[in-house]
Amino acid sequence: MKRTILIVAAIVAIAGVSLFGLRRGLRQIDCKKRNEAFSLRVKIVEQDAHKQLKVGTKKDEVTRFYAQHEIPFQVVWLKDVGSEAIGTLYTVGGCAPLGCGTNNALIGVRVRVDSDGTVTGVPEIVSMYTDCL
Repeated sequence: MKRTILIVAAIVAIAGVSLFGLRRGLRQIDCKKRNEAFSLRVKIVEQDAHKQLKVGTKKDEVTRFYAQHEIPFQVVWLKDVGSEAIGTLYTVGGCAPLGCGTNNALIGVRVRVDSDGTVTGVPEIVSMYTDCL
């Protein structure tokens, strides 16, 4: 009887540890996929920004770029810089690094424009997790 109880207890323990390991492994696979998707999205935005937001690009094309990437934007006047088109897409990244509370992330694109909305500078792209210490 004792032997049967020990065998059953061992089987339950092994099954529990295996299930825990499997769930953790699946979470890591999901995390890796989300990291890859976020990195790819950032890379595409960056590549497109450098292709489509070259100096001389007109306002309609600037607007089209932001709309194509679903990035809300606005043109603002900055005292020492002039006008800039600034857009920020709030999204979910992969798995945030240690010290971050959630997987919330952003992709930001800014580019200098003149008073007509024509690009006058090189676009800057930033991506980051939003709630890290």
